[in-house]
Amino acid sequence: MTASPIRPFGLLAGLALAACSKPATPTPPVEIAPKAGAVNPSVVVTTYDCAGGAQLVAAYPDASTAIVTWKGHAYTLKIARSASGARYTGYGLQWWSKGLRQGAISTLRAGEDVASDPGVACEAPDFNPASPPAPGAPGGLPDDRTPISEAPFAPTSAQGAANVVQTYYALVESGRVEEAARLTVSGELFDVKPYDTYHAEIGAPGAIEGAAGSLYVEVPVVIYGRLATGKEFH
Repeated sequence: MTASPIRPFGLLAGLALAACSKPATPTPPVEIAPKAGAVNPSVVVTTYDCAGGAQLVAAYPDASTAIVTWKGHAYTLKIARSASGARYTGYGLQWWSKGLRQGAISTLRAGEDVASDPGVACEAPDFNPASPPAPGAPGGLPDDRTPISEAPFAPTSAQGAANVVQTYYALVESGRVEEAARLTVSGELFDVKPYDTYHAEIGAPGAIEGAAGSLYVEVPVVIYGRLATGKEFH
């Protein structure tokens, strides 16, 4: 089974069937909390503007970890229980994010599990959700009103191919680029660094065609989101 190379923009087609506490201003040693800039460069990061003019950068290399760069140091914080949002603690700090665009950085005092300090509010600036072009519009998916069968589909069906494509982009969007690469022939990792947000809208697959002992189907895809610069793309 083969798949055509994955391109970062535009309409893609031809993918084949394939399926502790610290002082108020902590200064941990470099080997534990490295200087800013040591965040894993393969992880998409979000920069927040915080009250008082400071900036905070957060990256999430896995489901239980946040690497928070604050006041010149990068701190590796671990997930903690929370009633809402996602709360991470470590090195006398608490980073409590509310969705992808808001959060608060607080100091954990001695003996505290949840910070009593209200902390510094942070928000990612100038965020406007990106939207794909409407079906039938330039750059959008075909305006195909044909109902899609809800019957179970086999991996070798056209809908099975579309499911592979949808899985690929879901993995890319969640940052799991290694898993996504395993669905491609080249095995090349998708470079997420240029993007702030990255989404895909999958269209109805075309008819299956055969050539040289293989089966092929075109699956239309519209890519959209925002670059790290804030510019919308699709």
